[in-house]
Amino acid sequence: MLLSGIVAHGDGAYSFDCAFRNLSATGARVVMGKNIQFPSQFFLINIRDRVAYEAQAVWNDGAEAGVIFKKVLPLAGVTDPSLTFLKRLWMSKATG
Repeated sequence: MLLSGIVAHGDGAYSFDCAFRNLSATGARVVMGKNIQFPSQFFLINIRDRVAYEAQAVWNDGAEAGVIFKKVLPLAGVTDPSLTFLKRLWMSKATG
């Protein structure tokens, strides 16, 4: 399985594309480009499913990372102004 995703941190100031290699209800294995500074705490946006996860990295080998989900945020239900960057980032990929 390879699903498109976005890793976002710093309140949306930093983001990069990624792909989900494995996905479960509690976490995922994420593939990203080489030499990317992967944050320990971040949001992970699942483009296809229109959901963002508040996530934490549990391992990182430089090309892939294992993450656990702390919270699931359906993008349609995001109303907190501090999280609107999640919808904006999703829309930039979903319509592009």
